[in-house]
Parts: sequence; structure tokens; C-alpha cells
Amino acid sequence: MVKNITWIKRACPLCGSEKTHTNPESKAKFPAEECSWEQVKDAFVGIRNDQIFFSFYRCLDCGLLYCPWYFTKEQLDALYSDMPDNTMGEDKRTASRTQSRYARKITKVSNKVNSFLEIGPDIGLVAKEVVTRANVKNVYMVEPNAAVHQELNKNLTNSKNLEICTDIEKLTERKFDLVVGIHVLDHLLQPKVDLSTISRYSGDQQTSAFVVHNEKSLLRRVMAEKWPPFCLQHPQLYNRKTLRRMLETSDFKDFKITRTINYYHLNNLSSMLLRILGLPRWLNKVVPHIEMPFILGNIMVTARKK
Repeated sequence: MVKNITWIKRACPLCGSEKTHTNPESKAKFPAEECSWEQVKDAFVGIRNDQIFFSFYRCLDCGLLYCPWYFTKEQLDALYSDMPDNTMGEDKRTASRTQSRYARKITKVSNKVNSFLEIGPDIGLVAKEVVTRANVKNVYMVEPNAAVHQELNKNLTNSKNLEICTDIEKLTERKFDLVVGIHVLDHLLQPKVDLSTISRYSGDQQTSAFVVHNEKSLLRRVMAEKWPPFCLQHPQLYNRKTLRRMLETSDFKDFKITRTINYYHLNNLSSMLLRILGLPRWLNKVVPHIEMPFILGNIMVTARKK
């Protein structure tokens, strides 16, 4: 099938190789690379039974799972400029429990934090907890989605010095002790370039923490192409090995990779699962509204600048 000329053709964003397996490792019923921009842009947000996504191929040289065809930077800027928050219908208190666990892990491995940067903070649930726990003086948020800036600012009103912008390049001559990205590396079109930028803005004792989806998780193997991270928002997905290599080749060291726990109401999680599998929505009526912890296959890495 000839690919649509709307999309860019990418080499592996980790090693630069263009060698992949002949067949995709994961392919949608309607692959995005065979669709037009008009067909794809309306499917950028949301979970569906007939999810559209760009086909994922395995790099033969480094093993990264990525999309050789993907959006252009200009298309991504337009898509990310106005989106709903990423709580996925869960109430803020429950979502905050997940983010609070992230924040506790992060602050345990970071030293005294004078200057804190989060990339893609959404509405700032992790940032709020980190700022409180580490008594951070200077807080910088890089959030491309301007639609959430008002709530982000509201959640960080107690910060002593807060700056919110849409592009890290606007933070000239800054140095950060702590850099955080929760489900950010999965979304970056050029992750090595962006990690190099982060390193440039890092202080000598800087700590970084990132959370990503694990494409080698049990849940991914069970759900196959129905696994939710196979979506339009992800140009690549990592496992423990490829995540570590991405950071090693971007001037980071002292890695610690751990699994994470997410909190959901059972009926909210089952509602998403029913949509993904195309099952009748009425089945969700028998599922109780109980908040529970789940291990969904996400992993967190903490690292330091070399």
C-alpha cells in the first residue's frame, strides 16, 4: 500500500537506522498512514473499538518500537494546542492519588530542589505535589496545550515563582535541579533532540524522572492491537531496554526503573475496556463504583545528568 504523502517518513528516533522488519508489529484495522489528514485529525483524542493509529515497526538495529510514518511538527502543534485534560474521565481526587505516588518516588531520589521543570504537566497534579513535598522555590511548566493553562496555574497558585510557557526554548538561561516528564517521551517527535535540550538546561546535580508505557508489558501482550497506548498520540513506545538506551545516549546515568501503580474507579476502567472491545455499554451497570490500584504496565525511570 502506498503511504499518504501527508505524513513524514522517519528514521528510528533512537539510533537513526531506517532498517525495520518488513511487516509492522502492530497495525490498526484502518492504518493512519493510509488515511488522509481529514480522516485522522478527528480521531486524535479518545478511545474507540476501531482505533486509528500509525503502524508500529521494530527497529532492526536497536529494537525500538516506532512509527516510520507520522504527523509533521506543524500538524502536531495544531493537534496539541487545544485538547481536554488527560484524566480520561476519572475524578480529580482519584487521578491525584496516582500523581501523588509519582511525586513521592520523584522527591525521594532528588536532592534539594531550587528550580523545577515539568514538561507536559497537563493540569499540574504531579507538579503540585512535588512543589509541596520539596518546597520548590522556582517552578517552570512547559505545556503546549494552552487550553489547560488556566487550571494548571490554579493548581500551582502557592508556588513562590511560577512560569508557564508552551516551548522549552522560551526558558533561556535557566538551570533546573529537577526535570519531570509524565508520559512525555512517548509523545515526542524527536526525543533525543529534546533530551539534549533538557540536558543543556540542567544543573550539575540535576535529577530527571520520566514515566512511559511499557510495550513489553503483560497487558500489551494480552490486548495486542487493542492496547490503548497504540494510538495516534504516540510516535514511539519504549520498554525497559530501549528507554535506558535512549537516556544513556542522551547524557544521563544512574538509572532506576520501577513499575508504577495507577488508581481508577473500577466502573470507569471497565467503561473504557468495553469501548475498546466494542462490547455493550449496559454491562458497565453491574460494575461497582470502587476506587482501586492497578498495575497497568507503566514504568518510571529516574536518572541523573552525566
